[in-house]
Amino acid sequence: MKEKLRLVRTLLEKRNARRKEGRFVVEGPHLVEEAVDQLDFVIYSEQLPLVSKLADLGVDCYKVSKKQFAEVSDVETPQGILAVVKQRQFQLSDLFNSVEPLIVFCVEVQDPGNLGTIIRTADAVGAAGVVLAKGTVDLYNSKVIRSTMGSLFHLPIVMVPDTVAAIEQLKKQLVRLIAADILGSDDYFDVDYIGKTAILVGNEGAGLPTNITDLCDQTVKIPMPGRAESLNVGVSTAVVLYEALRQRMRGRFG
Repeated sequence: MKEKLRLVRTLLEKRNARRKEGRFVVEGPHLVEEAVDQLDFVIYSEQLPLVSKLADLGVDCYKVSKKQFAEVSDVETPQGILAVVKQRQFQLSDLFNSVEPLIVFCVEVQDPGNLGTIIRTADAVGAAGVVLAKGTVDLYNSKVIRSTMGSLFHLPIVMVPDTVAAIEQLKKQLVRLIAADILGSDDYFDVDYIGKTAILVGNEGAGLPTNITDLCDQTVKIPMPGRAESLNVGVSTAVVLYEALRQRMRGRFG
């Protein structure tokens, strides 16, 4: 048991360990249940109904004391259950299971809460998936996982080592690339999101690199007639995605 508890702590603290092991940690009944198809093993200190359900499914469940659980927990108020979960590997080709996919492409998004919000919103609007370029915060960071509220288990999330190569691959699939940027040339609601579309969003401070926006078919901005200088990237992405959803639900642009 000590080895399993040590593994949990290591996976929570070290990105390289998560990458090497191909596993990560989720905590709380909701996230554990969302991850049911990818569970490696479960550790619990409270006899929750979920534990019996998972045991019936053949999942290895190990009971520890509340003190032991608190020592490995990553939250201020432990909920009595966590799980080590197997990572899934997706390719860009997995985003084309629908005829006209809507894709979110994150370039160097650094804040865990923002990335979690983007993934959750992409899930909510029915996006085909999310692409994470090199330099983006680790998907399996515990704060990212909590912010997704389970959405990372609902849609493909593709990690790409070469941003430009990934963009070129999308272009070959005739995907329109729309960059959301504070210096965008068009208002976001004046753009057509019908058809194969990828919305690119960038770093909280620097936005998208020029070499990336130059590869895009269009750049869009969100009008801000008030005094605020900007919106965070999680909110901005949600605004653009819901315009895309509005158009797609109506079946037309405009």
